[in-house]
Amino acid sequence: MAPEPINIFSHRIDPRGVPGVLRSLGLTVQRQGPEDNWTQLTVLGPRKLLRKPARLVIAHDLDYYDGPNWPRQRLGMENYIARFPDVPRKPQILEVVRSFQFSLAFPEADLDIDGRDERIAWVYALCQHLDGVLFTPSSLRDAQGRVLISAAGETDPEAKLPVIPLHIEEELPHGTEDEGAGEPPSAERVMRRAFVLAAVANRGLIEHEQRDFENPDEVREWMLHWVRALCIEDELEPDEWKVLQRPVGTLDSQSAINSVWRLEGLGVILWALGLYELPAYDELVTPSDLFKAVQLGDEAGSRELLAQARLRAQEKLDGYATHALMVHWRLRDFSVRPKAMDFVAFSKNSWIGAFDLAPFQILQNDLALSGNAIADADPETVQTCQSSALERHLAINWIHGCSRIYSATPTNT
Repeated sequence: MAPEPINIFSHRIDPRGVPGVLRSLGLTVQRQGPEDNWTQLTVLGPRKLLRKPARLVIAHDLDYYDGPNWPRQRLGMENYIARFPDVPRKPQILEVVRSFQFSLAFPEADLDIDGRDERIAWVYALCQHLDGVLFTPSSLRDAQGRVLISAAGETDPEAKLPVIPLHIEEELPHGTEDEGAGEPPSAERVMRRAFVLAAVANRGLIEHEQRDFENPDEVREWMLHWVRALCIEDELEPDEWKVLQRPVGTLDSQSAINSVWRLEGLGVILWALGLYELPAYDELVTPSDLFKAVQLGDEAGSRELLAQARLRAQEKLDGYATHALMVHWRLRDFSVRPKAMDFVAFSKNSWIGAFDLAPFQILQNDLALSGNAIADADPETVQTCQSSALERHLAINWIHGCSRIYSATPTNT
């Protein structure tokens, strides 16, 4: 009977790490393509007397798991596994399938997963590194080849399921928008999120400013090393991982723009940690100041920040949350109804009750932007302030526990 095809599927996106795992086993690895987007690895085992070394071909296709058809492919796999006979952990197994974000293939299909082929150990090592599973047409197995579920109804109670990071949820539960809410994040997690936003925003800046660097991809690689050294990969959301993994010059313009705007939320998070003085709502943050505050690239300095992370008093956080909400509300309201209003009177009897006008600039009894009442402000200034207000509102709402997933945090006004 011919061996079944084998694939590795995982929630962890790490094409760069795959060759390193193989080399750590003493194997020779020949790579086709760049480190972050190679298409094929040819792996050779140790030389043997009178015999050719074992050879394994591994295929990687970023467009497969990062393309528009991936959700459909994943759903098809979920439906396929769902038709297998029921086993005790079947719901959790299907949840693992829904978490898949990365894939490796073995195109020569000459591996017998139940045989004595020395190359199976190489495959297991990769699967373990990726915290993934092995998929064959007849089974889904853990990183040691133990059956999680099979078409024949088999299951091994010793088989281990991957640990799915919280942020990998496919989408928020249906129903009210705050069903994704939970306990507010700890100070340590807020600091980890600051590191992530700094890396993502810096990646967006590198894409915009790549001509200013002799080798911009070296800067991206240096930043990835910092992320891995801090062990914050599990805080990265799938889209954030994709931004960081893309070689410089291949990131689409909208992703680069969105990444840079995350700087405004980073400013709020660092303010909440007492590490940054946030500019007024009509001024943008300074990237270099933020990167200095998180010790970007300095492993020892960043670890010290993590160990000492403390949030400001709840009263301060609550006060800023009200301020951010009302700034965002006024800017969003003006985008729908572009006319002046009596913001002073509104502050005394708004739909959330009275709120403090001290953090606001007021002209002609209305919100002011860059020295002009909002109705007289330059349209580009209004748009810039609105984009900033959204990011800042999202950040403080996340700190308050409005969502477990940063990018899914509601910003209702």
